[in-house]
Formats: sequence, C-alpha cells, structure tokens
Amino acid sequence: MKADIKAILKQKPLQSLPVEGFFSNYPVKKQIMQGDFILLCGKSDYDWAYLCGDNPEGLFAVLDKFNFDTLYFANVEEWMLPVLTHSRKIEWKLSTHRYFLPDDMVLDPPEYLSKSLEPDMAGYIFNRSAYKDFTSEKYIRERLTKDVSAGIWIEGELVGWGLTHDDTSLGFLHVVPDYRGQGLGENLLRFLVNEKQLCKKPVFVNIEPHNHQSINLVKKLGFRFDREVSWIKLT
Repeated sequence: MKADIKAILKQKPLQSLPVEGFFSNYPVKKQIMQGDFILLCGKSDYDWAYLCGDNPEGLFAVLDKFNFDTLYFANVEEWMLPVLTHSRKIEWKLSTHRYFLPDDMVLDPPEYLSKSLEPDMAGYIFNRSAYKDFTSEKYIRERLTKDVSAGIWIEGELVGWGLTHDDTSLGFLHVVPDYRGQGLGENLLRFLVNEKQLCKKPVFVNIEPHNHQSINLVKKLGFRFDREVSWIKLT
C-alpha cells in the first residue's frame, strides 16, 4: 500500500477501520487515489473494492479509473449508492450498523471458560449459520486460521461461538437455541474483545439494524455507533 494512501487512511480512523483490517489480511491488488478519496481492491471470498472518502466527485473519479474491475463493493455508505448505480444496478445489498469500542475501554474477563476454535469446526459453524447466502465453509475456515475466535463447550457439545470477518470485525456470534438466555453471547463477545486487545487490534462489529438483541449487547459493553455501511454486488 502506497505511503500517501496509508497517510489518508490514518486521517479517517473510523471510516478506514474495515479497510485497514481487510488489507492487513489480504494483499492489495489495485489501488486508486483521487484527492483524498481511495479505492483499494483485494480478494478474500471475492474481489472486493473497498471505498474510503467523503465526496461524490472523488468517488466518480476513482470509479472511472477502476472501470468496475469487480462488481463487489464494501464499506459503502448510503450517499455513495447513487454514484455506484449511475450506470449499474444492485443485485444484492447487505446493510449494517457499525459499532466500535474505544481504545481506552477495558472489559471484564468472561465468566465462562472459552477457548479458540479449530479450523475443522468450519463445516459445523457454516451449517448453522443464518448467512449462508453471504458466506461459505471455505471462508469460515480461513477466518478461523487468520484471526481470533471463541467457542463454549458444554458436556462436550459446542453450544456457542464467535469469530471475525475478513475485515477483522467481530461477527458470527451464535448460541444454539437450547442455551440462549444464559449470558453465553456476552461471554463470547468479552473473550473476543480481550483477545483483540491483547493483540493491540481495533475492536468493531457490524450488526444488521433489526438485530436489536446484538445492538443492546454491544451498547451494554461500551461500544459506540459509528455509521451505516453496506456490502453490495452490482450487475
């Protein structure tokens, strides 16, 4: 990544959270800068074009240079959509609210014993995922290999888990129905946060707006709302 691009990302610490997170895991395949607007492209499950900037003129300019080499875009804010769809249509869109934990916020350790997950648990997690249209067993296996994860076992059964997405945000938080209402979700999140902070990595999550239970949980732990962002596939 070019030094001038890194400098601009540092000037936008919240907007660039997923950008820096993604490209800490995957190499930059293409990078375009127009003024202080940046487009970076890299591949995880798909070739993703990450956007970072705050003006339509800059977005138009980088898209013109990019020539839609991929149709998958991330870190998309609502104001960007008219520019992205000027000559294209949206095939699908996943919108979330981003919450971040301030760097000086320290959480109490989890009460339940949690431990990291092994990559061979990817199939088990995928088969119980509510987001099969947006993920794959291969993707989950890669995340278990590359970043922090957490699992809780009761009587030998994995009953709750959490890991990260390709932008290093915390996610995939899930507790099987028979064990809900016992604080396991909060326990998993505390474990993941502590693991991230031990690595001196920023902590943030992306939650769908209707997921009030998860939103209430992260607010309880001190996370703060940042902005709404989307992942989109164009046609």
